[in-house]
Amino acid sequence: IFCEFAIFHFILFLKKFIMVSSDGWIDFIAGWCSGGAAVIACQPIDTILTRLQAGAFSHSQVSASSSHGSSFNPRSAAKGLVSNFGMSSLWRGSSAMISAVPLQNALLMSGYGIGKRWSEKNTPDKVYLGVFWGGCCGGVLQSFLMSPVSIVI
Repeated sequence: IFCEFAIFHFILFLKKFIMVSSDGWIDFIAGWCSGGAAVIACQPIDTILTRLQAGAFSHSQVSASSSHGSSFNPRSAAKGLVSNFGMSSLWRGSSAMISAVPLQNALLMSGYGIGKRWSEKNTPDKVYLGVFWGGCCGGVLQSFLMSPVSIVI
């Protein structure tokens, strides 16, 4: 509950002091959606590779699901994981990522938009400077969220 309360007030702070235009909210929502989609799409790959690296698959799990004997490859590991634990096992352990990455991407995209628009308004003749300031602002904004999260996760 405290985390939701803190995130809500942080978003209100951003709305009041930083993102006064509708472009800022578009950047924020686009970043949030892209972060959520990335976690949902890539979590199965991360789960399979993590289990392979940890040696969590026994010889019988892999060889029973593999048509090439006892090869330890991602495809046979995925088949073994799904056949033994169900399809939802591919997203096991993703709750921390689903809660952190969308907000990280939202802050990154918002900061990038803020920095880029500021630079385009103040130095319209220097196009690459907008990309630089956008990246700096986005990196600083998302680092305040992800530094503590990286320590916990």
